[in-house]
This record gives sequence, C-alpha cells and structure tokens, in this order.
Amino acid sequence: MTKFSNPSRCLLILVIITLVFSMAGCTNTNFPKAEESVNGFFKSLSEADLKTAESYCASDTGNFTFADPQEEKLAKLLFSKTKHEIISSVEEGETATVKVKVTNLDLQKIFEEILGKVMDEAFNSAFEGEEISDEKMEENLMKYLEESISKPDAPVLTNELEITLNKDKAKKMWVIQDNDTFVNNLTGNLNELLSQ
Repeated sequence: MTKFSNPSRCLLILVIITLVFSMAGCTNTNFPKAEESVNGFFKSLSEADLKTAESYCASDTGNFTFADPQEEKLAKLLFSKTKHEIISSVEEGETATVKVKVTNLDLQKIFEEILGKVMDEAFNSAFEGEEISDEKMEENLMKYLEESISKPDAPVLTNELEITLNKDKAKKMWVIQDNDTFVNNLTGNLNELLSQ
C-alpha cells in the first residue's frame, strides 16, 4: 500500500480540478439559436404584441410607435395575418443570417382597390354637387382599409428574405438588424407603394 507522501499536493490538485470544472460551468457559451429570435419576433407580431416584437430588434431599429390608436389598430390587423417559415439559418461568430419565407397581406393591391373606391366616391359626390371634407375622405379610407385587411380572402404576397441578426450580449439573444427590404416584406410592400 502506497502512502501519499505529500497530502498538500493532493489537495492542490483537487482544488485545481474543481476550479477548472467550475470555470467551465461559468463560461456558458450556449447562446440561443438565431432562429429562436426570428420565431419569437413573428410569433409576437401574429399575436399583435408589438412591444415584445420590438424586443427582438436592435435598439436603433424596429420602432413600433404610432401617431394615433387607429394606426396601431391597423398595424395589429396587418401583422396578425403575417405567416413565416424558416428555410435556413447560418450562424457565424457574432452574426447570423436566417432565410425566411414571409406571407403577408399585399398592401399594394389592397391600397389600389381602396383608392379606386374612395376616388369613385369623391367623383360621385362632386358630380352630385356635394363636397367631401378631407376628414370624411380619410375616415372612409381607414374604414375601407380595415374592411379589406379583415377579409378572409384578402390578397396576400409571399416573399423570401434574408434576415441579418447580431448577438446582443446585454439581452443575451440574437437581435434582428432590419433594413428597407425587411420592412417592405414585413408590411406587404407598403414602402414600395409609398415610394411611387
């Protein structure tokens, strides 16, 4: 039977092994997958939880603020119809790219239909000698927009887009770096419509 000649050496080795394992446990390198942030973002949108959706975006982007309650109501209606499907995901260091198929209302088509109705109303009123105020015209526009968005057979548009995400160590999650293409696909070509 061998005796340990130096018990302090055994104690030192035991302490070192304990420290190595405890440090390995403290440096948790498991970061949630980028796909989790993308899924969380779209789930929040579909549930009309815009505050939570905003938390998945970088701090200087993804601002869901509205001028009035009517705008917020329309945005919630629009986003509640948004569907997504993740096609692929690649994480490289501090950045990730998630390719997503997004289906949303085609606001360009919807606005074209609505503007036709509003213009017809304006011409009919003018022809009958009545004048429609700007407020009444805006009210009608919002009413038609809400009706069109709420229709079960409202026109939809499906696009594939690449979403870029960066690691946010403070939030301990991947955050979406949105850009014009992302916003345009998310809003059913609204940016494209407004730029015409």
